[in-house]
Amino acid sequence: MLKKKLVFILLMCLFIAAQAIQPVKADSSFIKISVKEGFDGKVKSGRGFPVQVTVENSGADFTGDILFNFASNYNTSGAKVLSVDVPKGGKKTYSLSLPGFSEEYFNNWQIKQSIFLYKGSWKDNNEQSFFGDKILKPKYLDPEGRTLGILSEDSDRIKELKVMSTSNNLESIVLTEEMIPENELGLDLFDYILIDEYSISKLKNTQQQAILQWVQNGGKLIAGAAPNPAGTYGILYQELPMKPDKEIQANTDFFQVSPAFPPFQNIPVFIGGLDKGAEIAIKSGDLPMVVRKGYGAGEIWQTAFSLGDEPLSSWNEYGQWFAASPMLKSISPVQFQKGGPNPYDMLFSEFAEMNEYFASSQFSVGQISLFLLIYLLLLTPFLYFLLKRFDKREHAWWIIAGLALISSTGIFAVGAKDRIAKPQMNQSGIYRAENSQLNGLEAVTFLSNTGGDYELSFSKGKFYGVPGSSTMAVEDGKQYAVLENGRNESKVTFPNVEYWSTRTIFGQASKQNAGQFEIKLSNENKKLTGKIVNHFSYDFEELTIWSGSKKINLGSLKSGESITVNEKLEQDYLAGPYSQGNSYRVPSSPQDVDDMKRERMEYGAIEFLYNNTNTGNQPILYGYTKDSVINADIKGKNESKKGLSLIFQTMDIQANLTGSFTVKDEMFRNYINTIRGGVFNERAGARNEMELDDGEYDYVLELPSQLINGKANFHELNITWYGGNVTYSLLNHSTGTYLPLPDSHTAIKDHLDQYISKEGAIIIKLIKTGQGDPLVRMPTLAIKGEISS
Repeated sequence: MLKKKLVFILLMCLFIAAQAIQPVKADSSFIKISVKEGFDGKVKSGRGFPVQVTVENSGADFTGDILFNFASNYNTSGAKVLSVDVPKGGKKTYSLSLPGFSEEYFNNWQIKQSIFLYKGSWKDNNEQSFFGDKILKPKYLDPEGRTLGILSEDSDRIKELKVMSTSNNLESIVLTEEMIPENELGLDLFDYILIDEYSISKLKNTQQQAILQWVQNGGKLIAGAAPNPAGTYGILYQELPMKPDKEIQANTDFFQVSPAFPPFQNIPVFIGGLDKGAEIAIKSGDLPMVVRKGYGAGEIWQTAFSLGDEPLSSWNEYGQWFAASPMLKSISPVQFQKGGPNPYDMLFSEFAEMNEYFASSQFSVGQISLFLLIYLLLLTPFLYFLLKRFDKREHAWWIIAGLALISSTGIFAVGAKDRIAKPQMNQSGIYRAENSQLNGLEAVTFLSNTGGDYELSFSKGKFYGVPGSSTMAVEDGKQYAVLENGRNESKVTFPNVEYWSTRTIFGQASKQNAGQFEIKLSNENKKLTGKIVNHFSYDFEELTIWSGSKKINLGSLKSGESITVNEKLEQDYLAGPYSQGNSYRVPSSPQDVDDMKRERMEYGAIEFLYNNTNTGNQPILYGYTKDSVINADIKGKNESKKGLSLIFQTMDIQANLTGSFTVKDEMFRNYINTIRGGVFNERAGARNEMELDDGEYDYVLELPSQLINGKANFHELNITWYGGNVTYSLLNHSTGTYLPLPDSHTAIKDHLDQYISKEGAIIIKLIKTGQGDPLVRMPTLAIKGEISS
């Protein structure tokens, strides 16, 4: 009986102790939280989206933080902070942007709560109860589809464009003023934003800036004509490629949808002067109808006609024409998408993971072997004879033990000295330079030297990182990392970091007014000559020209200095860079770590950045700098930093080419457009292997830009394909029809220009019908031609 009482008392003590260490959740049930996630509740897996948060307070004045757990994919997780201040009886609406949700994660875990309320700062751990929405429940859009946001005073004006989107794997979402976030991250799920006689000027300045910055980060803006564009477009007006100043009538033949013309002969248009760098994409006679210009990493397209006025809006073929226009037909600049529909699925393993290798002082195998040899063969006999001589052999037990302790302590001190003194930080960045702006990816990793909380702050640019690792547990994001955005800098807190542990944050980054390379090169008779000027504020320790699989090392180049180029080429023309693939070996030395880091950075720059932008098939100039694009610091720590950034810029080289040429498969730039189906993996193995679902696809191959000059005559196109579960056909750009390719090898010599667009694109349609193995080998091409002088 006594034993039972003792057991009962012990269990009660354990229960009371357990309750005592649980975080206190105070009763603040007078707070109600309501959320609206995404756009009409829709989000895209792995893409940023806005959350509208309404807080109602039926009790005393309340000031505190709301934490929103998120997981961008299976190995990235954290929480985002929203600070609120709601008076007694008040109701306020806030907005924040989350870096992405993973459909896979939130379906696999039985998550009952992902929204948490704290009184005061979340760091005080004073969690409060509340009623209302406890979890985000978005609807997920097709990850393979494109997304179009529409800003219009009356969406019925563009009903034909909405019908067009349903048949072109394009999801249309009509936006309202309240839906526009004040942060460009919230617009991340859109590939296009279309503006039809909508007063942008009535939006908040932060909302207008968000749209502009979304374009700078790779978005595509389509702006229709308006009677008063300066008053209508607000701060966007200064960036439009055309400044209309007069209204005239234009012939509508350019709207032809084969074989029919529109039923109206003229429409009113607004035209004016073109900005520097603007290009005319579509004309009506000599009048510009559609113009475009690059803006940062994105594009701004502008039409001289209203997108929704009559009679255009009621024309049944309008949607068909718009879908085939260059505004939608060109590549959608999806931010760093690769390896599947969620951009984060491969980003850690193929880019950020190498950042977690830290160099440390260590003994080599030879040094340790020599040490053991001295210890066993020299020190032991020496001690024996020395102690025997003085007749002190009884002291051997503590002398040998003491020497072993001293040796072990010395070995430990040498290996651990870097980790004991201060935390270490690695930074890696890959960036594309365009229009004096840098857009790309950044990874920041620190190695702790003590346990506790670590707060990282980021400045000198914009960094929308997500915390993650291949070994992290993501059930509760706020336990791993908490993100906060300020006006001038952003920060992330990693709570309860263990001794000698790593934490990583990685993702999109950008910097405006960063500078660029001034490239003045010409190519003639396999000779590349000219000058390159460095207008960046960074010193480059290595500068390289990359064309196809060939690289030309130019040496170092400091900020503000120039370098003269005089290089012999192996071929007549230059093409886009060809990545040989990524290495997954485990590094065995500090030098091996550095070599693998650069290898993966080069691979990532091509796969995540170059291959997902509208650059054409152009070579690049890239360099390595130890200067950080995004500045990272650990609060209260004097950390040891090591940074490396790769910055590249496409090269538009003046070429004077003559004679015959051959373009082999690796010199084509290729990508795949999904008509129906899905791409599991765009780089399943070798260069020409992809994993595809059953469906229909357009495989696009682009000629090197230097051969698209109107002087090239193409004589022979050879196409080779493999496999039995796919049918192939070649697009005739002149007729819009497809030529079947029934034989595994086809040589075309007649009317070859019909199969090459004026932009230098060759399109092969793939129809995959066989169930089972998704692996498909893409067709290989070779083309022969001649350039006359």
